[in-house]
Amino acid sequence: MTPVSISAIRNRCAHCLIGLLGLVAYAEPMLGQSRGSVPNCSTILSVRDAARCIGSERPNAPVPMLDPKHTYTLAELIDIAEMASPEGRIAWATAKRSLERTGIDRALYLPILSFAAQGSDSRFIVPFPEPIAPRGYVTVGEPIAAAQLELEYDLLDFGRGPKLDGSKALEIASSLRLGRVHQTLAYATAAQFYRTQSAIGQLAAAKVILQTAETLLENAQSQFDNGRATLPDLQNARAGAAEARYNLASAEGEVDKSKLALTEAIGVEPSAEIEIVEQSDTDLPGSFDVSIEELIHNAWKTRPDLLARAQELRSAHDAYRSAHAAYLPSASFDAAGGQTNTWPSADFGVLGPASVSTWSVQAKLRWEIFNGARKHEVESALAEQKAAGEEQRATQDTVSREVWEAYVDYRTAVEQQHSSQSFLASAQISYDSSLDAYKFGVRSLVDVVESERQLAQARLAVVRSQAQLMQSAAALSYATGALLQGNPTLPGVHP
Repeated sequence: MTPVSISAIRNRCAHCLIGLLGLVAYAEPMLGQSRGSVPNCSTILSVRDAARCIGSERPNAPVPMLDPKHTYTLAELIDIAEMASPEGRIAWATAKRSLERTGIDRALYLPILSFAAQGSDSRFIVPFPEPIAPRGYVTVGEPIAAAQLELEYDLLDFGRGPKLDGSKALEIASSLRLGRVHQTLAYATAAQFYRTQSAIGQLAAAKVILQTAETLLENAQSQFDNGRATLPDLQNARAGAAEARYNLASAEGEVDKSKLALTEAIGVEPSAEIEIVEQSDTDLPGSFDVSIEELIHNAWKTRPDLLARAQELRSAHDAYRSAHAAYLPSASFDAAGGQTNTWPSADFGVLGPASVSTWSVQAKLRWEIFNGARKHEVESALAEQKAAGEEQRATQDTVSREVWEAYVDYRTAVEQQHSSQSFLASAQISYDSSLDAYKFGVRSLVDVVESERQLAQARLAVVRSQAQLMQSAAALSYATGALLQGNPTLPGVHP
């Protein structure tokens, strides 16, 4: 084989990544007709972006039904997986809860206005001197009806700012994790999709292998009838045809099993009655010149789960600030105003009814001088902040390792795919030459059978290498966080 330079390997190494990203880009317009989650969740930098992402989801959409007469593309299956998967709905509910939690904490800056109405009736004894009241007391009945508006407002609270900032960070983190769940669903669907394509391709190859074996059997039978081949030669050819039929039956079973796994992966009822587009060489275009270091740095900037870790670290820091704020004073303002009506009556003397406006105003300063739990709350928040920092560092190391592994697998798959094409071309030439030589009696059937087996292995190797190339491209795109992004081209990638 002609030697290949490292730069050439690197260029071919991006071949399938761009193919996959191009496929995702092709899928965007179609996916956008039925859902808005992909473009709206592709870039989340603020709480507004997070709210738009969460609001674009359709958590109550019914689980789609598969059409056995329709040939599904990868984009359509990803769309079904995102609508049908329980994991996606759980992630949406978690993000929605964080969104509402932020709204609750934001309301701490607003006053509380309430309406209160009271109706009561009471009877009580009022002591009076006997010269005025012969019994020494007066019994009074007092019905009261009152209605008023009450206003409560926290003028000064040093803890609500960090609390709101922490809630915003968690809202962004939940939205980022929602996006990562969608990427995980897309990757799982793509991986099983390519496995199914591989099984279908191996079935097609098994049919061609059977035809080749049957052609060899016909030639062996003809040579035997003409006395130019021995009975063992004919039996070897029959054994080869029988082996090809056995492999064909196995390939048919693998196709059904892979289709069952594909329907299960997208979250619908498992069934082998699904048709998908076949494997094609046209799905392997393009190249790129990005180094592994650039891919890792891109992953650090785009991986939603790593970005979510950063937001969780920010939330832990805000929780530490909020715990410290407990050392500071707080001030509040309360006001109430309304109308009070009363109709008192007494068993001695005369009491007149009243209907007057009543009000009250109060300003309060509160400062906890000592609280035994406060120090422990601060230390607990500090420990949580340190733990969040270590979790972010561990996640960053995991991302780097995953990108490295995916890059190496992808580079290997590119070389294997290139080698499989050369293997197939050489095996085809060897088989054709051996078969022609056998017809003219200058080669034995054993040589032809061996060439036939090499040709069969080469056909299967091509199918497997193409599927492995697409799977490794999906894994690299998933490891770098590029799946389902609004911009299908990574920085520094040139299709």
